[in-house]
Amino acid sequence: MPRPNPLILAAATLLALAAAPTLAADVPPTCPSPPCPGGLFELVGPRALGTSAATAGITGSEAVLVNPAATGLRTGYVAEAMVVNERRGALTTGRYLGLVVVDPVSTPVATSVGYFQSLEGDAKGTLFLLGFSGAMSETLRAGVQGRYLKLGGAEPIQAVTADAGLTWDLTGAVTLAVSGFNLVPTHHPDSLPQAMGAGLAVGSDTSVRVQADWRGVFLPHGRTANRYAAGAVGLVGGMLAVRAGWTRDELLGGAWWSGGVGVTSDDGFSIDFGYKQSFQASSARELALSLRYYPPQ
Repeated sequence: MPRPNPLILAAATLLALAAAPTLAADVPPTCPSPPCPGGLFELVGPRALGTSAATAGITGSEAVLVNPAATGLRTGYVAEAMVVNERRGALTTGRYLGLVVVDPVSTPVATSVGYFQSLEGDAKGTLFLLGFSGAMSETLRAGVQGRYLKLGGAEPIQAVTADAGLTWDLTGAVTLAVSGFNLVPTHHPDSLPQAMGAGLAVGSDTSVRVQADWRGVFLPHGRTANRYAAGAVGLVGGMLAVRAGWTRDELLGGAWWSGGVGVTSDDGFSIDFGYKQSFQASSARELALSLRYYPPQ
């Protein structure tokens, strides 16, 4: 298969960004007083939380939450357990437990399976993920996944939907990615709106990587909420990852800073921690912790 032209791929990504709806920068808040709770729709793991920008920069098991195309990229078998906690002041607005397993070795395409349990918040229940990703060429990778949700609360939800993504490894040091979420309408646009993301990552997994993201959330009544994020991760001594990021979020409200660390051992275990907090309201915060295992290859 011929090698895609990097300039054409980059132009296509920029065109997708330009064509995506961006109706108004002053989107009305979806809760009485921002920062709004993110809930299950905004759920990410500790590495994505720490850098804020993750569409093009996260691979492996955590990619099921940000870009299905990257689940089997640059990794072997991966199993990850995580806990995510979201608070607004003294109130816990969301607490989630999750387990993700990715197998990119046994079959021609990488297979990912995820299970998340919502323990606290307005919508308690479960989320199941089943995805597949594979190489379309030497530089281009595609992925799709199905979601099944069964949630309680004031608006009970039982729905099946789908996500999809593309990742272009342009030069080995530059990665572009696009992703879409809830592509099959769930008939619950307030809780599970459709969304699109695009990202750029520059650097190396073994030194420093800088990342930038845009995400558009398509709300009822023709409204669009945009999120812009930038972040970086650096690897120190081959085992300590240090992360930091910044976000401007029209959906949750205001600007946010984030940070995190990760420690990797030689026997394939790693522990990652991520933290995110609002600049405007220091009591609005989110943290995530995970334990990963990926057998040495």
